Amino acid sequence: MEQTADMFEPKYEENFLLRDLGSIVKKPDLALTELVANAYDAGASLVKIIIPTQLGQTLTIVDNGVGMTKEQFQQRWMTIRYNRTIHQGMDVEFPPEIKHKKRKAFGSNGIGRHGLLCFNNDYKIETSRDGIQHQFDVTTREKGKPLAVVNMKSSKSSTRGTKLSVVVDKNLPSPTYISQVISARFIATPDFKISVNGEILELEDHPGIVDSCIIECDSMSLSFTLIDSKQNRKDSVYSGVAIWVGGRLVGEPSWRLAGESILDSRRSFANQYLLVIDSEDLREEIAEDWSGFRPTATKIKSVAIEAKKYIDRKRQEFRGDEITLTKKGLLLAHRNEIREMPALARREISDFIDDIIQDNPDFNLDTLHLAVKAAINLEKSRSGMNLLSKLAVMSGDNVDSLDEILDQWSAHDALVVLSEIDQRLKLIETLKVFSEDKDAEELNTIHPLIFKARWLFGPEYESSEYSSNNTLQQTIQQVFGKKVDKSAFINSRKRPDIVVLKESSVQSLATESYDGDLFRIQNILLIEVKRGGFPIGREEVNQADGYVQDIAFSGLMDVVPKINAFVVGHQIKPKTAKVKEVKDSEDDKTIIGTVKAVTFSTLIDTAERRLFKLRDRLHERYEDFDKDLALYDVLEPQQLTMSNLNELPPGYQSQQI
Repeated sequence: MEQTADMFEPKYEENFLLRDLGSIVKKPDLALTELVANAYDAGASLVKIIIPTQLGQTLTIVDNGVGMTKEQFQQRWMTIRYNRTIHQGMDVEFPPEIKHKKRKAFGSNGIGRHGLLCFNNDYKIETSRDGIQHQFDVTTREKGKPLAVVNMKSSKSSTRGTKLSVVVDKNLPSPTYISQVISARFIATPDFKISVNGEILELEDHPGIVDSCIIECDSMSLSFTLIDSKQNRKDSVYSGVAIWVGGRLVGEPSWRLAGESILDSRRSFANQYLLVIDSEDLREEIAEDWSGFRPTATKIKSVAIEAKKYIDRKRQEFRGDEITLTKKGLLLAHRNEIREMPALARREISDFIDDIIQDNPDFNLDTLHLAVKAAINLEKSRSGMNLLSKLAVMSGDNVDSLDEILDQWSAHDALVVLSEIDQRLKLIETLKVFSEDKDAEELNTIHPLIFKARWLFGPEYESSEYSSNNTLQQTIQQVFGKKVDKSAFINSRKRPDIVVLKESSVQSLATESYDGDLFRIQNILLIEVKRGGFPIGREEVNQADGYVQDIAFSGLMDVVPKINAFVVGHQIKPKTAKVKEVKDSEDDKTIIGTVKAVTFSTLIDTAERRLFKLRDRLHERYEDFDKDLALYDVLEPQQLTMSNLNELPPGYQSQQI
């Protein structure tokens, strides 16, 4: 049979487009906002939206923009992922009768026009341009095609613009909510009106207005309106200072005006608020194309000064909220370093951030980040941390050495170390409670406890140098993806270094060495935690042996690292070796790793000896430890952020971040 080129045309699965588009075909507010943005990009000055009251009725969107020819419809509407910027540029095309007007287009990725699919798989387009109206019936139901025109007709027309119609059979929107959402996005553009079911939401009716006033300066009357542009929206398209003259926007909203910086655009306040300044006294200052103000303009400089004073006052009023958001941003930016620090050090970093923001609210954000980074490095370098590392390798019976170390401590060093010791004692107590509980949830309870107690497996694991490694994660995913059965999974979304099996979970961490050019994996710590009540036998040890070999010889790492695997469970079966060396099959003298079987009780005994049996001496301090609060206190300090501080258990008071 003769083969032709058209046999190899791309094929599309059913509902390909709907699955590809994501939220825009699921959320009516997003769908309609994008469709209105399309009208904005078509040079429209008015968009009318009619939203029905029940399913089965027709929703329409009508604009007075430039419309499309048949050829333009084919290129712009029917091209999947049409790139507006490449084909039409960044500027909006206006109808011929509109002169000296500039507008930057919203659209660029070719997704917005598909918003009608949020309501039905079929819709109708009527678009008029150059005296001709074209009507297209569009569907996604045509087999093998993501989008198809099933009917088309043309006729003469004396109007221009585009009308979209769709029978709503799903996702019926609320007219009031849609009106508020859309106005929040386009409120900065007074020459672009939107009506929803015949009503236009004007600036003075906007639900996000937080303040309005009249300011007189330099023989001008300026109307200031401050708007929370995130009102009813997760994002805001417009923020900054918008200048209106005669109901028309001059230039684009920005936090720079007449060469004056009103506010650092990275500030949380800058991302949330829009300041509209309306005045008839600036007409002579406007450039001919309304893209901004004349270079010789003088009044606009006075406006910029007044705008800066106003914003500074408002920021002072809202200071509490802004400080909270700024602090949250700083903590999140440095969370990986902060969560590895002792509780006392975390508290000092938190207090330091509070002090520096309160005393210097207008500090440049880059300077703030550098200051926090310096404070973190200072805390890490304190001698108490060094003393703690010495403490880790000491025998529990070596009291003389302990006395020598204590002689070197300052009061702050003592607080640092005692804070860490207290946290470790709590961890031991919590691990003891949950390891004896057969109903304890292994993945989210036992395994995090073991991970935080990795220092129990040996002094060499004390360092925070052991961490998650991208190469190791990829290796683990490939090795376990092939080795384990289909009921197992790699928790790649939340914790890419954890594999969940039927009877256990496995976690991996690595240290790296620097060979002068690149970092390479040097040692791997593999911890397999068995579920409650599951004993460790030869089969489990041999299985871990297999893990070690599979990882070592996966070919995904530059060198073969040393792998130390631990299998942790409640008990070890008789006649099961507790330590097994894993050797290279081609060279039985080369040890590539070890497998050690240990019980929870062994870990707890080891921990008590390494902490000088302080748990026994301070038994009363921990004997009434509440189970839930203990778990939260041990696990959460490395996970808490400003956003979840309110989620602590009842009665729990924490000064940790």
